[in-house]
This record gives sequence, C-alpha cells and structure tokens, in this order.
Amino acid sequence: MGILNLYACIGYPVTEDEYLTRNSAEFHAHRGFVRVGEFHQYGYKFGRWYDMIFLLHYFC
Repeated sequence: MGILNLYACIGYPVTEDEYLTRNSAEFHAHRGFVRVGEFHQYGYKFGRWYDMIFLLHYFC
C-alpha cells in the first residue's frame, strides 16, 4: 500500500480523571508508536483542558 508512517494525536491527561485516562497512549505504545511531540493544555473537552501527545509509527 506504500504506507511509510502512521501518525496519532491523542488527548493525554496530566492527572487521570473520569473522562480521560492514559490507556490510549499505552495502547499505541504497545502497537509500536513512539511519542514525538507534546503540547500542554492544548485540547479542550468535557469542560477541561488536556495535554495532547503526537505519536509516530515508522514502517521503514
């Protein structure tokens, strides 16, 4: 298919709460993604600001 990289941008809580945990980051890491960037208080949802992390999966 010619896919060289996959990218993911996910919400990442400084402190886990009832809306957001770190499970998604752990899932992506288990699948081979590595963290390449982080933005603090970048995403707003459920009335709160969350950090966002950017992940990359290399295929070559």
